[in-house]
Amino acid sequence: MRAMLFGLMLLAPTVALAEPIETQKIITALTGDWNCDGAVDLAMIVETQPSEPMDMHFFLRDREHNFLRPAGIVRDQILGEWNGYDRSGYEASDTEPELTALPNGSIKLYLPAMPVGSNRTNQTLTLAYRDGVFIVAGFAYDYHDNLEDNVASDCDYDVLTGKGKSSKMQPDGTTKQKTVAVGGKVIAFSEWNPGTGFSACGE
Repeated sequence: MRAMLFGLMLLAPTVALAEPIETQKIITALTGDWNCDGAVDLAMIVETQPSEPMDMHFFLRDREHNFLRPAGIVRDQILGEWNGYDRSGYEASDTEPELTALPNGSIKLYLPAMPVGSNRTNQTLTLAYRDGVFIVAGFAYDYHDNLEDNVASDCDYDVLTGKGKSSKMQPDGTTKQKTVAVGGKVIAFSEWNPGTGFSACGE
């Protein structure tokens, strides 16, 4: 585990640079204490272009000087659509990601399914700040088919320990439970591949 954390430190930028953010492109924002130093930090999801993945910006508060210091930008990990500032009417709003601060300083990132086709897969990532990098500490999903009866599954998997639980609905309507037991991993949020989570869950 220590070796994996050291590898993540090498991925972290030596200098965290900010970039201009158009306020009307901010989808949602969240405050919390990501590095557990007693100061209030910030995370924001920002729209890029319509139908393109959104960016997530992280800021850590400098306690000595009392300002928010940029702590990195993660790109291409958040799919969604919203009522773009440059498009009229709320009819353009489809799917918006959600952020929740957890008591331990982690961030819950909920990614609702895009409304395309009958299959719906909602995903939830638990993000944590470790050794200067935001990592994916947990992965969960729930799946169902709007047009088929008894077609549903879900999973909740701790990426760091490799442990979790999954379930799948059977044709007769019963649910089959399964234990997830794979090797634990430390994966930077910027390097996350949803396939890692689905594979661990047996999909």
